[in-house]
Amino acid sequence: MGDGITAADRLESRLAAVPRGASLLRRSWAWLALLPLVAESGCFSARYLGQQALGQFHLLRIRRHVDDVLADPATPPALRERLQLALEARQFGIEVLGLRGGAEFKRFVDTGGPVAYNLTAAPRSAWRILRWRFPLVGAVPYLGFFERRDAQQQARKLEARGYDVYVRPVGAYSTLGYLISPIYASMLDHPGPEGEVQTVEVILHEMAHSTAYLRSASELNESYATLVGVEGAAQFFRQRGSAAQSAMVHQLAQAEEERHRAFSAWLEPALKEAAAYYEQANREHWPVPEIERRRSELFTKLQASYRAAFPTGPRYRRLAEGPLNNAVLLSFSVYHRSSDLQQRLLALVDGDLAAYIDLYRQAEKRSDGVKWLRQLAAAGDSEDADEAPAKRAPRSNG
Repeated sequence: MGDGITAADRLESRLAAVPRGASLLRRSWAWLALLPLVAESGCFSARYLGQQALGQFHLLRIRRHVDDVLADPATPPALRERLQLALEARQFGIEVLGLRGGAEFKRFVDTGGPVAYNLTAAPRSAWRILRWRFPLVGAVPYLGFFERRDAQQQARKLEARGYDVYVRPVGAYSTLGYLISPIYASMLDHPGPEGEVQTVEVILHEMAHSTAYLRSASELNESYATLVGVEGAAQFFRQRGSAAQSAMVHQLAQAEEERHRAFSAWLEPALKEAAAYYEQANREHWPVPEIERRRSELFTKLQASYRAAFPTGPRYRRLAEGPLNNAVLLSFSVYHRSSDLQQRLLALVDGDLAAYIDLYRQAEKRSDGVKWLRQLAAAGDSEDADEAPAKRAPRSNG
């Protein structure tokens, strides 16, 4: 493990070396050299690629080294304390959990609001989510934008082509190790002791994404990183000598898991009902106007059902108040379905979080990584499991 210079470090150093007087176009071409790593030729318009290049350059321009922020007398004490905690969590992730180090999470960026916006789309008259394919990450169920107006402009274009759309803000994202991921202000801004817990959790969560990522497996990647964040934060506070905060991690996680299970219990039949509706429409060849007219009745019914299931407490505004559409519902289907796969994988290595992370490192290197993990989880501790790892998987130093 360690903080060795990575290819991403060297690449960003070359980009940073472009003279400040150089034209923005020239610097944009430097960024566009990365695009073969990001998007397949012909998948997106030049305008979309240019927007994202400019957005990424903006983040590169406004970022500051955390050491400089800590040394700045103008830095508010609360921010200084939270940044120090984030660095401590980062070092724990590297040294204890074997997460990727390098220059990751040693810069600080305050965007003054959401870091980015994600756009999800689905046909209005069919039950499927629109996916975009990338050569390194595979198929993903959303497009990311740095500017809300760009996301909304693309959403309007998709609407004109017959798609439902859903635009939502993003507080942080990982570049998966291809560029240096910073600490965003939104990762630190929750107040109080719970905020400290959440800071450690989100740092470890994003580090997990940078350490291992499986192509075309959004739900699996997200649940893996969530487990690393929760279990890693609990272990961090125990090692730090704070039993109360360690317990708080699990209390918060347990409360969140209970909410998640209750929501999933409502979501599964709701999604099945919507899928059955579109199957019937397709089977009976309903015209599009008929599909859209009848589905408004379906959405009204689902909203009433959701409000009845969750009359008080935290609720998803779009589900409780609307407007509902296929993109909203299918977006929830990607990230909120229950699965005990991650817990079974963790049990397979006797709760050793570093070994669990190594399973994902190994899976990332395999052409059948997703299938392999599912087979391991299904086999459990059986000695007959095909290619089952040792209880303590060998740790990589990636």
